[in-house]
Amino acid sequence: MDKKKYLAAMKKGDFVFALSLLGREVETVEDPELYYNFAICCSRTGNYKKCIIVLKDLLKKFPRFIEKENIYRLLIYSYISLKNFPPALDLIEERLKMNFADEKLLSFKAYILEHSGKIEEAIEVHRNILKLNPEYLNSLNSIAYLLVHERKASKEELNFAIDAIKKALTIANKNPAYLDTFGIILEKSGKITEAKKALQRALSFAPAESVILDHLESLSFD
Repeated sequence: MDKKKYLAAMKKGDFVFALSLLGREVETVEDPELYYNFAICCSRTGNYKKCIIVLKDLLKKFPRFIEKENIYRLLIYSYISLKNFPPALDLIEERLKMNFADEKLLSFKAYILEHSGKIEEAIEVHRNILKLNPEYLNSLNSIAYLLVHERKASKEELNFAIDAIKKALTIANKNPAYLDTFGIILEKSGKITEAKKALQRALSFAPAESVILDHLESLSFD
């Protein structure tokens, strides 16, 4: 197989074509790199169940493959994408024993806790991430959103949320998710006009994002 061909397809974002090139090869050639790239293509085309099967097979056959940590991350991501949180959380806890300061794993954990309704626990994980890396963008945005939108925030928490999302926006001022969070926080602070401007700006960068539109429309009817 021409390795350059499937790598070029992956680089262009044509994962369907790359998947077709890799599909037959993984059945006949036991090469960890082929397995790994095949799993990536499965993930990028939304076939998370197949991705999990391939990654488990890869770990079993090639336990010393150099991309081991990325394999576990992709495996966790695939479980999360299927909303199958228990095995994802088990893997996260297992990997954290080896590196308790892994920001990506902690971020995955916070996501699972949030979507399992454990908001306070998710907030605490984001606080721990920010202690490790005060500029970790996902946690700056997530903690601001969770503190204000998912529960009743104290004045101190509201100020913390404002500082967090402003910090995120100084680094990525065109990110629609961060602007959406900023709009929500401004609305909770009683700054309706400024909130609308933030949400309108968010929508300009992600016009098809229904969540942002819903937030903007809710302000318009207040």
